[in-house]
Amino acid sequence: MRTSPIPVGVLVGFLGAGKTTLINHLLSSKHGKKIAVVVNEFGEVNVDARLVRHTTERMVEMSNGCICCTLREDLLLELRELSQMDLDYILIESTGIGEPLPIAQTFHMEDLPSRVRLDAIITVVDSEAFWDDWNRKDTVEDEEGNPVEQPLAPLLADQLEFTSIVLLNKADRVDEVALLQLESFIHELNPYARIYRTVRGQIEPEKLLHTGLYNYQLGLAHPDWEAEWNKPSSEVEEYGFESFVYRSEVGFDAHAFEKFLHNWPKNIVRAKGWVKFVNHVPVTLSQAGKQIVLEPRMEPLQQHELAALPPEEQTHYQQLLAALNQEPTEIVFIGRGIRKQRRVLEGRLNACLAPVET
Repeated sequence: MRTSPIPVGVLVGFLGAGKTTLINHLLSSKHGKKIAVVVNEFGEVNVDARLVRHTTERMVEMSNGCICCTLREDLLLELRELSQMDLDYILIESTGIGEPLPIAQTFHMEDLPSRVRLDAIITVVDSEAFWDDWNRKDTVEDEEGNPVEQPLAPLLADQLEFTSIVLLNKADRVDEVALLQLESFIHELNPYARIYRTVRGQIEPEKLLHTGLYNYQLGLAHPDWEAEWNKPSSEVEEYGFESFVYRSEVGFDAHAFEKFLHNWPKNIVRAKGWVKFVNHVPVTLSQAGKQIVLEPRMEPLQQHELAALPPEEQTHYQQLLAALNQEPTEIVFIGRGIRKQRRVLEGRLNACLAPVET
């Protein structure tokens, strides 16, 4: 019978910072802990949950909202259920537009303080894209339908000011001077946070797990604590984010899709999912800011390379390719002010589809 609350770490960070990569690293590390993972994503399809490695640890998928707003009640129920399991730790990956303060408030609700304990809030920062994101302003509609400029800086500031640990991820993509400037800036916003540099989320698990860095009393003393309880709008509404999912059973032409990537819509800040082709192996798509990454879901082989394999390996390759091609293309697009442009974007993507043979 467990006598003490299970410690919980909460991961926040803007879209594409590397939260899922960090979770994959933590789950594959030799820490000997029984860890449950709660993965949340803003959008209709929980792509990130499918990207997290399936291990012996329990994973709970939650979609269509933020942990810190529309999913707050669901999170409470999930934590209550997980608290009855034989676990050493629980990790929660918040959506990229989640604010940490309202997530922390969940741990003060009902009977949760006796079941789980907020151990640390960990904010993952994209070192390369941070200043572009900080200075970014998108045009969104106000309540009356008028166009207004909406900056990202307030959201990023919230994610840094109310946190225990900051990971400057993708640190290999910027120079030492830039990293020092970013560290200094974050320290000004939050002098109490521990700051670590990481590449692809690689960090010793003991620096993040069981740290006991979150201070309940400091949380209660936060000037926005009471106001947050009565906040009428969610982060989605406050910052003007929207999402939609593009799906197609028909595969793309690889050359046409490549041209689409070279003319990427400016107001899409994050996209991810699976893409299938008629003339290329299926890929995983991940876009954050200016970076677009396509990773083959299996090794692409030319026809002569396939022919050189033993018959049984050829069969296995073709069976694997056929199985992956059964899965439809499914891409989540996240941005601001994209609702009106959805049909245009869908039209551009449909133009990349290979002709259907009759």
